[in-house]
Amino acid sequence: MSITKRPATPSAAAVREFISRAPDAASGDEPARVARRKKETISLGIDPVLLARIDARAVELGISRAAAIAVALAQFVDADR
Repeated sequence: MSITKRPATPSAAAVREFISRAPDAASGDEPARVARRKKETISLGIDPVLLARIDARAVELGISRAAAIAVALAQFVDADR
């Protein structure tokens, strides 16, 4: 087994220049800000068995419980359209 040299690490300036050439790179020095809407907080009673199913599905999708419930409600509201 031979010992190989560690590859050279590019400078920070070279990395920034490489990233700036990407087609989706921002044009300014400041990062783009995403406008977020304020969300309402609600209190909701849910059957524990259903909540466990929601939690399991959220884990499968890699999202939070709140996100899973929001997705389900959006699909419910849009179902008749």
